[in-house]
Amino acid sequence: MSRDGAGRARRDEASVAAGPGAGPTAITPARGAPSGRVLLPWRTLPFPVDWEAVFGASGPLHVEVGFGDGRFTVRRALQEPRARFVGLEVSSGSVQRALRNVRRHGVTNVRVAKVGAEFALRHLFDRASVASIVVNFPDPWPKARHEKNRLLRPGFLRLAADRLVPGGEVRLATDHPDYLEFARANAAATGLYEELRPPPPPAVFETKYALKWREQGKPLHYVVFRYGGAPAPTFPHLERPTEMPHALLKGTLPASAELSKTVAEHGGGHVILHEAAAVMPGAGARGRWLVRATVDEPDLRQQLLVLVEQRQPDEVIVRLETFGDPIVTPAVRGAVHEVTEWLARGTDLEVAERNY
Repeated sequence: MSRDGAGRARRDEASVAAGPGAGPTAITPARGAPSGRVLLPWRTLPFPVDWEAVFGASGPLHVEVGFGDGRFTVRRALQEPRARFVGLEVSSGSVQRALRNVRRHGVTNVRVAKVGAEFALRHLFDRASVASIVVNFPDPWPKARHEKNRLLRPGFLRLAADRLVPGGEVRLATDHPDYLEFARANAAATGLYEELRPPPPPAVFETKYALKWREQGKPLHYVVFRYGGAPAPTFPHLERPTEMPHALLKGTLPASAELSKTVAEHGGGHVILHEAAAVMPGAGARGRWLVRATVDEPDLRQQLLVLVEQRQPDEVIVRLETFGDPIVTPAVRGAVHEVTEWLARGTDLEVAERNY
């Protein structure tokens, strides 16, 4: 597993660029990714994902968090060809290495997603749909003040129970005794799991980090938390909007306006407006600005562009740009709100309509 995987700050980064935008943009999520595509375009898919469409097959669905170079995932996929495996990772380097590993071995029952574990489990997977969740050598976050960053917190374990089938398992391998006890205590506190201590599958201790720790003489630990099927808290999926959030303002876009760095709380996260830039006009082009924003939420971080454009002689539109396939969350809607309020405060434009 990559030490930049489970438990680290979520760093889903969307590339941003300017593009034409005459008005509100409709969003039509695809039903499922092409069944042969290894890297999952999860931002374009409906929530929860239709995994049968993605794989082109049914079968037990297994999730691995922080898969590193993918060697454990590939080995399992080769041993269980009728099962389906989804690897979650936030490190771009690990994703690239895993993709090469999957293609080198010719496995067809693995999909890879560059996304944080908590967001993915909550929104990409349906209730009672996952057979196992594998967490091999997560970042232990050993300092007490960083404990909140550990993956196997009570909230995550409750979410996992909601997504696991009865009898499904959370399987943990770690070299860190404190993390082991942390996970055991949290699993017991939920009242949803039975703790098992089976012999680890040999491949677990042949991963990149397992080999490293074993060479250093560190003890390696393996524990399984089996979900017994008791009622678990429900975690709703994020609704996908049919069009991008936007606002309409009356008036004419001025030549410029001053924007100071703005930080505001929205939807349990933070919106940061960094800067605004005018788009170089083409022939017959109306005034267009792009505002660069960061939206930082507990399980997802996104870089965004918010478009400001003179749509009609007396009408300006503010809307989220579609480039980079941003995920529309409450805090992302907050970014559109903050840009709208900036224009209303700092220019002669008047808000006529809010659609966010």
